[in-house]
This record gives sequence, C-alpha cells and structure tokens, in this order.
Amino acid sequence: MGVEASFIKGAVGSVHKHPHEQVSYIVSGSFQYEADGVKYIYYVEPDSLHGATALEGSVILDILHPSGRTL
Repeated sequence: MGVEASFIKGAVGSVHKHPHEQVSYIVSGSFQYEADGVKYIYYVEPDSLHGATALEGSVILDILHPSGRTL
C-alpha cells in the first residue's frame, strides 16, 4: 500500500506503531524521524514506536508491507 501525505512546517506525525514494515520516500522537503529512540529517515521496523516532524513544507510517500493503513 502506498500513501502520499503533505505536511506543513512543524507538523508532527504522532508516535505510533503497526505490524507492517514501512519505507518512506521523501518526495520533497525534509523530515526528522525517530523510532525507538533512534533518528533516521528511510526504514521503520515492524512494531516499533515511530513518528516524524516536518522540518519544512514537505511531502512523504509511505510504503507499507503487507498492506496496512497509517495513522
């Protein structure tokens, strides 16, 4: 499943978890990610608490496997 979301600067994707693997492609802008206390951008392991903060107006494309829904 692919989900594209647009964020305004400072918008926060609340910390959450799901059983799906997640890869995020930053289409534009930048994000600060944190998962289980570690900051990174490109991969979220299944069942780890994670969230993101838009550092500027940004667009993200999340890919989840197997298919699931975000937030």
